[in-house]
Amino acid sequence: MDELHAPAASGVLAATTSGRPAGIKERLLAAIAAAGLDEVTAMLDRLWSSGEFRVQRAPRAGVVMYTVRDPFDTPFHLGEVLVSEAVVDFDGHSGYGAICGDEPERALMLAAVEAAERSGRAEVLGRIGEFIGRLEVKRTEERGLSSKLAAATGVRFEAMKKETVDFGSLGG
Repeated sequence: MDELHAPAASGVLAATTSGRPAGIKERLLAAIAAAGLDEVTAMLDRLWSSGEFRVQRAPRAGVVMYTVRDPFDTPFHLGEVLVSEAVVDFDGHSGYGAICGDEPERALMLAAVEAAERSGRAEVLGRIGEFIGRLEVKRTEERGLSSKLAAATGVRFEAMKKETVDFGSLGG
């Protein structure tokens, strides 16, 4: 396994914490878990068929240190996390994608989306936006179902009746 280092130009955190609306890559990051591998592969095939995307660095798996902050705001190295990363070029613009797990297709998708977003080419961004829109709907439906399932397991203490148990029937 390699130790991976994201390029400084990634900027995902800066875009999401600056108060600006989320860009296409940020939307994809939030929704990509809802995509099946076949959906990601099909979208990549559509993008590659344009002939303008070029893989600069093929997907590779490696580890990165996962650092969190404890309650006293002190950095704490929790451990290493397996990630996949890739770099894709589109129309002279480079994109970087990294995602947790051994997920080469998703890393390529994230890199391609960032490269396309940097290019600003509306026709490509439109196709990607439609794909992400479908994933967002799917993710919302999955979250709704998860919420319903979790709610069904909740205990409603105020609704419980006070019961008495007759231990006399146990013999004696």
